[in-house]
Amino acid sequence: MSKGSGMATQSSSSPDPRLGYALFDGLPLPVCLVADTGSLVAMNRQAMAFWDVDPHTVLGRPAMQALGIVPSDGGGDAWGRLSPPGAHPRLPCRVTGRDEQVRSVSVIYTALTGTDPPVGALFILEGAMAELLSDLPEWALRDPVTSLGNRQLWARESAAWSSRSGSVVFLDLDDLKEVNDLHSHVAGDRLLAAAGQALAAITPPEALAVRYGGDEFVVVLPDPDAVAAEAWAQRAVRHVASAAASPELPIVPRLSHGVAAFHPGGLREAVQRADDVLYERKGVLLPARSGGRIILTREGRAGLRGPGDDRRQPHPGAFGASFGPEFDGYFRTQYARAVEQAREFVAFVAPEPGSAVVEVGAGSGRITFDGGLAERIGRDGQLLVTDPSAPQLQAARMHAEEREWGWVRFLQAPAEDLPLASGTVDLVLGAIFLHFTEPAQALREMFRVVRPGGQVAICAGREFGWTGPWPDVLDPVRRELDSVGLPFRHHFLKPGALTDLVTAAGFQVERVSETGPDQWAFPSAELAVASWRQLGLVRLLLKGVPDERHAAVQEEVDRRLRAYFTRYPREDWTLAGYVDNVVARKPV
Repeated sequence: MSKGSGMATQSSSSPDPRLGYALFDGLPLPVCLVADTGSLVAMNRQAMAFWDVDPHTVLGRPAMQALGIVPSDGGGDAWGRLSPPGAHPRLPCRVTGRDEQVRSVSVIYTALTGTDPPVGALFILEGAMAELLSDLPEWALRDPVTSLGNRQLWARESAAWSSRSGSVVFLDLDDLKEVNDLHSHVAGDRLLAAAGQALAAITPPEALAVRYGGDEFVVVLPDPDAVAAEAWAQRAVRHVASAAASPELPIVPRLSHGVAAFHPGGLREAVQRADDVLYERKGVLLPARSGGRIILTREGRAGLRGPGDDRRQPHPGAFGASFGPEFDGYFRTQYARAVEQAREFVAFVAPEPGSAVVEVGAGSGRITFDGGLAERIGRDGQLLVTDPSAPQLQAARMHAEEREWGWVRFLQAPAEDLPLASGTVDLVLGAIFLHFTEPAQALREMFRVVRPGGQVAICAGREFGWTGPWPDVLDPVRRELDSVGLPFRHHFLKPGALTDLVTAAGFQVERVSETGPDQWAFPSAELAVASWRQLGLVRLLLKGVPDERHAAVQEEVDRRLRAYFTRYPREDWTLAGYVDNVVARKPV
């Protein structure tokens, strides 16, 4: 390429042209691209004119030697002073051109990120341009949104800190993605700017504060005392939440943090440790007024959802799906009693407004919404709704969206394995979920996540006898279970079993109540079949039966339901059951 025809590059070692040479070519000052070895890779038009050189005679050679650049103070090699990590990016230099004229310039070097092979840029400033851009190094090292240092500053300064002792505070701005998605990226930038400015105001002058990533900040303190660093981090979090709060922002800026101390040579490992601690805390939903908090593990945070995150309709098998107009009418009658029971249960539990609550086995939201649990907790608290069924949670999220209750969170998780930190939650509760679990294991898990002094509340159905036609209808199930050596049983509880389970898990029982008998009457064989399938009772009874046998046994049960329905009086088809409620407390 001849002089004056655009950015000249060394074809053998130059970076991908998509790096945007046009950007450098359009700058009103000489710019050269230099490989990490110091060899000259490319020159823009201004650089070719400044040196009055044919680029093909210098590309590939050591840049400083080929361009005649030496430090003004005569101290060593210019490349050796500009290129090391942590070096000052600006150096006064002298340049000797072909005409032997010596010119005083300022050389700025910055490594470019994301290039392959790695390259950096040399900016040559002289005269009025040097004065005009006297603050270019500071500008180039600052994040334009938060005004904190950027990754380029971190790359320079962390090299110097590597030989020192100190503490790393890794911070993450909570819910930035949610703000971007719901309120726009402009609102997200305002949140970042407010948080960054507040963080800068509380950072000591001798410390280093940078925007490390999209919603991540790193502060390096000169004291290797992790306890003191933790205390400073907590003050910083409180300061950002109070000083940066504004009616113009959609939420209060809140930071999660992790801390780790380091000694010479240990900065990189300390950053990783602090990040790990942060992730343990990052699952914290907004603190509840009661002082409780819900902390999710990494896996839990990945599965956390809010209303509107998944707008698909519930799966046809979800609770409340339509089986036709007749069943819908019958279901509304029965469900009215279920809603009444849900409200009675919430009133019995009497959760404290503003507390941190986890509901397990929530299904499609009978307790959460129809029973008034979410309304009782309120926006000042935390409500995390869990269920192992994705279709059930989809239906529950739709209920939350209809009410515009975006503060209710949803997490797909079984009661036996909650991805929550231990000892943080004010209350864990669940209704009619033990029959779908291993009850003892589920209660042990609930005991683990509740804080000392926190509560557990359980609603469970009591075992009932199979009378009238039911023994004949369920005989195929009994025979199938006998063939594989399993007992014929359902997972409802015997009288007194619920309090025994709660006590065995470590809780101290405070209140017990009983409701019932609850009547289930089926006007027709078709409704009996549809109801059993809808409620999943037969599937519970078939829990130990191989999958390939389910369809055959289910078909035989359905046939008997229709055949026997006409032979027995309607009252013989009625099922009656009791429900036990327990509230217990975890010892302090």
